[in-house]
Amino acid sequence: MARLRARIERAAAQHRHTAALIAAAGPILEGYSPNAAPADQYAEQHDLAAGLRANAAMLAPGWLGAQLDALANTTPLGGPLPPTFVRVGQAHPLDDARFPVIVPLLRAGHIAIDADARDARVGGLLRSLVLRLLASSPPGSVRIRTIDAVVDGGTFDWFTGIDAIMPPPATDAEGLRAVLDEGERWLAARTDGPAPTLLIVIASLPELTEGRDLARIAQLAHAGPAGRLHLIAAGWPPPPLTQETTQAPLPHATQIAIRNPHAWVGDPPGATFSGTGTGPSRLNAPVYLDPDPPVELVRRVCAQLSGPWTAPPVPVGEPSRTAWMEYVAAGQRLDAVRREVIAVVAEHKSALKAAQQDLAAIRAKLAHHEAYLSEVAGEAGGRPLEMRPAWPEIQAAHNALTQGPQPVDPRRGAPMAPPPPPSALTGGSGAWPQGQRILTTPVSSPPWPPTSAPPVSGVPTSAMPGTPTHAMPGTPAVAGAPRAVQAPQQPATGGYPVVVPRSAPPTPPSLHNTGAIPRVPVSGMPNRVSGVPVSGPGGVVGTGVVSPLSPPVPNSVPGRVSTALRIAAAGLKRSEAELAAPGRQAASNRRVWLNAGVYFGFALLAAIVQIPALLASEELTGAGLLVLPCALVLPALSFGLGWLTIGSMTRKSTSRTPVLGLVISLLALVPLLVFGGVILFY
Repeated sequence: MARLRARIERAAAQHRHTAALIAAAGPILEGYSPNAAPADQYAEQHDLAAGLRANAAMLAPGWLGAQLDALANTTPLGGPLPPTFVRVGQAHPLDDARFPVIVPLLRAGHIAIDADARDARVGGLLRSLVLRLLASSPPGSVRIRTIDAVVDGGTFDWFTGIDAIMPPPATDAEGLRAVLDEGERWLAARTDGPAPTLLIVIASLPELTEGRDLARIAQLAHAGPAGRLHLIAAGWPPPPLTQETTQAPLPHATQIAIRNPHAWVGDPPGATFSGTGTGPSRLNAPVYLDPDPPVELVRRVCAQLSGPWTAPPVPVGEPSRTAWMEYVAAGQRLDAVRREVIAVVAEHKSALKAAQQDLAAIRAKLAHHEAYLSEVAGEAGGRPLEMRPAWPEIQAAHNALTQGPQPVDPRRGAPMAPPPPPSALTGGSGAWPQGQRILTTPVSSPPWPPTSAPPVSGVPTSAMPGTPTHAMPGTPAVAGAPRAVQAPQQPATGGYPVVVPRSAPPTPPSLHNTGAIPRVPVSGMPNRVSGVPVSGPGGVVGTGVVSPLSPPVPNSVPGRVSTALRIAAAGLKRSEAELAAPGRQAASNRRVWLNAGVYFGFALLAAIVQIPALLASEELTGAGLLVLPCALVLPALSFGLGWLTIGSMTRKSTSRTPVLGLVISLLALVPLLVFGGVILFY
């Protein structure tokens, strides 16, 4: 009996331990955000953004890369070299990490935008690009021709008085063909010596532009960088209305895809932003395009440029190759880091889902364990059991699940044990030190990873329009992951350096296959812990099945919760197995004999009381008729006395055997039956 009682006490301690885990795990899982998990990757993105800002300042100084609304009125125009790189917007990989997006243009390639100037963001970008190039170019080094069929060329209304550099835009098909003719003549007359650069800016194409005119634009783009002709083409590729008007992405162009509210910037000519080093790809951060420059600034620049342009072109110079290669390499690393963020967030979401499933399963298992333990304790008798965890036990569970101060092992009398280290899963002792203080802070979401870390809101979710896509190699197939643009990669022309992409660092091994936590049962228990179907909270019926003992991302908060819950479920099953030992059967036998003795004693007493009355009444007349009702009431009276006696002896309702007591109490009817038989047959 003493051994059974000891097993019951251990089972009650395991029950309180599990209940404390459940009470602590619920708020922890509710307050956990998988987006806050990749803290290291967020920190690296801040560092990369700082490096990209520094490189952008070297590549596009002054007018080319500054915020136009913040420029001082005394900023001088022109520069020693024709500009190569120009700013198109600002990338936001995180809410608090930003850097300017610089793309190559003059002497390098083109810019293509998949929406035209009817989109206000595109119109603002075109005006800012034209202003930057006009204000930063040496005198006589850039000529600009514009095509704008929207509201009769209203996109460039602010640029007035500089017809020698930038005549009014062409607004119809005839004007488009005139600009294309000039571009073809420009390429035919190209020289190897110093010469101006022709920039054709297409704000919007005329309606029903013919296919041969679109083909001429593509041919100019193909041969342009080598002949100092460059394009900024909005609305390219044009809508594929017919087979003739269907066009491929613009050759040697940085493609900008307009989304809402941001945009995606594709690979620059001769390089790739892919973290794997294999393009085509795009900058893995949402980009917010530069807005309209101030009207007063545009008018001031045009007023200064309206004077005579008699200075000869400045000899061609080379931009900083090192800064550009570092800029591209940082973009590649940013792509790799943000892909790691996607993978980490996906793994932590999976871990959170597994932990929530484990929590629901062990709640059902705990309900079954409580009923079973109460039944066994009632059979054994003794003092009542405490099955609800105390507040310090819940606090200890919370601290263990969030890697706080660890209490001692419950097998040594403590109320809580944390998830074991990997050695404990393979048979190590893993005992926790005695005497640690239990914190009394309220149960809340874990303080780490920090909940203030921004979500991954800028992860690309679609590919560039008009081009087929495929998943990038070496990355997980995760919803929202960046996808690459399948377009033929064009070599750099015009002497522009080809940037060899830096190979991406090897992807760190998954936590599932590192071997840190082997997939082995705990203490010889099977991989799944199950119980009989019981009703869980809210009327949910479950079997108490807990998943295999290898939770995803075991070092995460949900992973630690899953590990602790699954080990606790194994402990519940062990305690049930111990309670089903032979000691319980002996206690049950003692309970049966105790009930049988008490009920039999009262039944015998009731039978003895009936005998004198039955012998005094030989006939069923007069007072003899009163003997029969009294004899019928005596079995119920004996049963009630036995019920009360057993209850006063054990003080447990489960210690009674009412069916056995009812059967034994019917023995009080034996004298009455014998007396009735004698009267009937004699």
